[in-house]
This record gives sequence, structure tokens and C-alpha cells, in this order.
Amino acid sequence: MDENHLRTLLVRATEDRPAGIDPMPSITRRPRRVLVPSLAALGVAALASVVVTALPGSQVSAQAQVTAAVDTTSRQSYRVHLQEGDRTWDGAVDPTQGVGFIAETGGASETRFLGDLMYIKRRDEAKWGDQVKWEVQSRRAEQKPGAPTPAAQAGFAPQDLVKLAPLDPQAALQQLRSATDVHEDGAASGTGWTGQRFGFSLTPAPSDAPEGARAPVGASGTVEVDDQGRVRRLDVTFDDGARDVMEIGDYGTPVTVTAPPADQVVSQPAGDPGPPAKPTGGPERPEDKTARDPHEPAKTPNS
Repeated sequence: MDENHLRTLLVRATEDRPAGIDPMPSITRRPRRVLVPSLAALGVAALASVVVTALPGSQVSAQAQVTAAVDTTSRQSYRVHLQEGDRTWDGAVDPTQGVGFIAETGGASETRFLGDLMYIKRRDEAKWGDQVKWEVQSRRAEQKPGAPTPAAQAGFAPQDLVKLAPLDPQAALQQLRSATDVHEDGAASGTGWTGQRFGFSLTPAPSDAPEGARAPVGASGTVEVDDQGRVRRLDVTFDDGARDVMEIGDYGTPVTVTAPPADQVVSQPAGDPGPPAKPTGGPERPEDKTARDPHEPAKTPNS
């Protein structure tokens, strides 16, 4: 049988094929199944991620944030404004250089810091008449065993040193390290800054004050920290009703302090009979009194 005859037979064999029948049907592939999670499932997964991220263990504690703020503040110079009742003080401190001053409005009291020495202006008509004298004492924490601390000598327990803020603002800030019940207390803001407010308590411990000295008191308050981790405001209310409000600002301001005249200094730290410490923190600049003149109009820190 030749090829042409074979072709003819094949054509005739398919002429009577029922309609709809394909002698060589094409292969249709089934679509592949794709697993697509529902929106609800996605929402649950996202929520779980947020919950894990926000767990307390992954956050910096309020206590740690306040302690870090004290450390940051201690590495920069600043101005300070303090109010206690109807009395106010203004000053400037440079912790890195160990110098500073704080003076009461009206000149009734003043304290100057030079290294390890603290000069406190006194008026005692019985001793000196109308003359102004400066008592000098050490700022060192080192003491003889059993000796009362400077805070206890002043009538306060060590943990209540915040109440001595008019004497030593930097020491007052350091007391925040021993605060208890530290917690976030909302947002805070001031001129040129925003930040966070923290609440805290100061619990009195057994006092080492001499017999007859004032008993220790507890306190509670708030401290405001800016977005750069610096203390901006410290508001402390004591159990006996007293209240101290300290405002800090003008970070980076130059601070220059000189010791009082030698003939006005009436005492020296134990074991140091020499002359008063020489000025530190750079030479005094008469034209720049903004960081050292306690008799100019009070200026509230704001930057």
C-alpha cells in the first residue's frame, strides 16, 4: 500500500467522528494550590510581635533611666535655680572641674565649691559683728569611723541630703541613686526641651546624727529628664511639709569661681592648715559674669 492510499483511508475513517471528540486532546494542568494566610491570621501574628517587644524585660527600667540621667548631668556644666518656700537661690555648677556656686537672692547666704573644698558664707554678729565670714569644710566623703556625716551634723540623715540642696546642688542630684519606687509619670516639657517625668520616693534610714539632732524624714517627688537624658527639674516634698524645687538648664555654660579672700576665711578642714585652695576651672573673666555673679537678677535656666 502506497503512502497516498494510506492517507485516503485515514481521512475517511475520521469523517464520521461524533462532534466534540478530539482525537488528540490537549493536557490541561491543574492550578497549583497556594497557601495564603487570612488577614485575621496576619493581624494575630503582628499583635504577638508587638506584645513580645513591649514586655517589661525588654525595656530599660525607670530606675536605670533616672540613674543614667544623673550620670549624664554630672558630666556637663549647668545653671541651677532653687526654690524652698519663699526663698530662692541661683547658681552654676561644673561637676567635671569641681567648681560651682549657689547664692540666695538678696545675698543672705552663698556657697562656693572649689575642688574638695566648700566655702559657706556666714553672718554671726556675736562673733564678727557686721563682718562677713566664710567657713570652709571638706566635700570629701572620707571620714573617721564613727564620726557623724556632714548631713547628720546639719540635722538630716544622709538619704535626706536633698534638703541641703541650697548648699550643694550636685550632691542633691546624687541622692536620686538611692530613690525607691521609681516609675514613669507622664510626659514633661519646658522651654526648648521635651522629655519624661518620673516619680520616686526617698525612705529614711536609721540616722547617725548625734543625740538631740533632728530626726530623719522621708520624701517623695518627681524628676524630669529631657530627650538627651539630662535632669531638668527636681521637685521634692518632705514628710514634714517642706518642699524643694530645683530647675536645671543652660547646659554647657562656662563656670568660673574664686575662693573668698583669705582674711575672711575662719576655719580650715581638719588636717589642712594651709591657705585656701587656689581657684580652678580656668582664669576668672571679669567681662563674663553671667556664670558667677550671684547678685544679678535671678535667671531661670531654660536651655
